[in-house]
Amino acid sequence: MIERPVAARPSGLSVVIPTFDRSAELRRAIDSVTTMAPERVEILVIDDGSTESQIAGLPALNASGVPLRGYRLLRNRGPQAARNLGVRRARFSHIAFLDSDDRFRSGKVDAVLAQLALAEVDLLFHAVDGMPRYATLARLWQHQVRGLVPFHWLIALLNPAPTPSLVVRRRNRLGPPKLRHAEDWAFLLRLVRPGMRVVYLDRPLAEVSRPAGTAGGLSAAAWRMRRGEFSARRVLLKSPRVGDLLRFALGSLAGATRVLADLLRGRYWR
Repeated sequence: MIERPVAARPSGLSVVIPTFDRSAELRRAIDSVTTMAPERVEILVIDDGSTESQIAGLPALNASGVPLRGYRLLRNRGPQAARNLGVRRARFSHIAFLDSDDRFRSGKVDAVLAQLALAEVDLLFHAVDGMPRYATLARLWQHQVRGLVPFHWLIALLNPAPTPSLVVRRRNRLGPPKLRHAEDWAFLLRLVRPGMRVVYLDRPLAEVSRPAGTAGGLSAAAWRMRRGEFSARRVLLKSPRVGDLLRFALGSLAGATRVLADLLRGRYWR
């Protein structure tokens, strides 16, 4: 599917926070969005059909004076559907993503705003505390193979950009709303194109509540994630570009290799 361009937006950052039945964690996530320029930032909380409303009683501003708006889906549709709604309601040029049980580090928002002021940025990502494998892959790409492996090819093989690190130029929507595993990867596969201006900041500007891959930490979760990765790559089959079909083939081969490695380690029956 080809993205239609959206109208120009004022330069700034819209932080989209999807949430589902996490009222205590949500308040911490909201207040972790700190900045010296609150007029260039906003927070959009999307309640993904929680049992009880997560947006009722939210203040107009967070602890740093950042404007706050809330929206609610009538039923639970998954994080990508919630993020899509946030993107549609965002008013600034760039979108940052934060899950309601994670937090931004102090200085993140202002570091991003500084990058936006320096140059045109289509996609920015950074290291995340608690997700060291992503940072290792990102450093390898940034410092050793960036000149040989463009980002749109890297993303077909492995995802170095976890959701709490992502900042993207605003688009109409992110990707397939029905995916519940590797949905952020599907979004990146759909979004990233040759020539995009990609920035990596090699410092942890966010932290996660649990290490990557430990959503239950069980073999079933590992297998669901691998299945999600294969489903994510299928977005490339909808593209008319020959290069995207090659990216799908190469990425699927890499995915099969990862499944084989998991089998040899006995990961799916622990």
